[in-house]
Parts: sequence; C-alpha cells; structure tokens
Amino acid sequence: MRSRAPLSDPVRRGQHVADEISSTIVAVKSTSERGRAESIRDVVDAYRRLYGSVQRFVLMLTDDQLNFASVGTSGSHSLNQLLSILADQARAASFVRLRDLKATIEDARPAEQLRDAIFSDASSNDVAALRKVVTELERLDAAFVGLCVGHVLEQHARATGADAAALAGQRTLARRRVSAAVANGATMPPGASAQAHASASASAKPRKVRAEPELARVPD
Repeated sequence: MRSRAPLSDPVRRGQHVADEISSTIVAVKSTSERGRAESIRDVVDAYRRLYGSVQRFVLMLTDDQLNFASVGTSGSHSLNQLLSILADQARAASFVRLRDLKATIEDARPAEQLRDAIFSDASSNDVAALRKVVTELERLDAAFVGLCVGHVLEQHARATGADAAALAGQRTLARRRVSAAVANGATMPPGASAQAHASASASAKPRKVRAEPELARVPD
C-alpha cells in the first residue's frame, strides 16, 4: 500500500510559501488617497500660517517687542477672538488703512469653518474642495501680511520725514543766526568792534583848522 505522506508535503510547502507571501504584502495607497492626505495637510498648514500672521499683527500694533520674535502659531484665543482684538488695537493705534483692514477681518471670519472642512466626510474626500480652501486661506494670509508690512513702512517713512524736517529746521535756524551775527558785527575779533566804533566816531567829528602864523611885515 502506498503512503500518502509525500502528497501532503507539497501541500504544506505551498501553504508555507503562501504565508510568507501574505506576510510581505503591504497595502499601497492609491493616487487619490495620497492627494487627499496632502490636501488635508495643506489646509492645516495654511490655517496655521494665517493664525500666526494675525497674531504677529496684533503684537506689532501693541508694540510688544518682547514677545514679537517668539510668537507661536497657536494660542489661547480662537482666530475669531484674535480678529476682534486686532480690530480694537488697530482703532486704538489710528491705523491708516483701517477700512481695508476691517474688510479683510470680516473676510477672515469664516476661516475656522473653512479649516473644519477636513473633519467632514464629504469635504475631506473632495480634493478639489480642499484645494479651494487652501487658496482662500492663503489669500487671507497674504492680505494681512500686506497690511501689516505696509503699516510698518508708513511708520518708518513718517519717522524719517520728521527727522529730515527737524534737521532742515536746525540748519535754517543756524543760517539765520550766522546772518544775524554777521549783521551785528559779532564775527569781528575781540576789541575790533570798539576800535571800529571809535574810528567811526573820530571820523565823524569835524577837524580843527590850524591857523597859519602871519609873517611880521617889515616896515618900508
């Protein structure tokens, strides 16, 4: 009678090979899945940059130089709270382009809802919608950065103009003083003014005519 053991050996070997193959299989994400993950990451990064720009704007207006360099991208305030603080600080600082800033602040109010699209099943699976969110957040960020930089440049120009005006005033005053000093003879050496005055006084007095002695006439 023939043994059936040899028939079972190939089966066991085949099962062993199948187990090895299955253990090396790695699930690969499709291109659409990779695009979705990258879009979600882009939304998070764009929102983080927007929040940081608004926070730096607030600190610039409050002149908080100690914390300006170490501003983070997250804080205890929500973005809407931070936008309200920015509006108050801009009014207090007499911000020149206040109307433009207010319009940008109102445009940025829905930014938190735009970011929350990544938590929605419908929106988070729509790569095109996520990219639109990224574009809008980046547009708002650029608007705040532009207003902030413009304000800094205007302040610098004002300070430079004030310094130039003060320097011009000092030069004008110095020229007037020099002109007045020259007119008053203040630029003459010490004692020269008194001598000139004495000389002028002496020249102003009439000279006495010396009488010539008459020759004695010899009688004829």
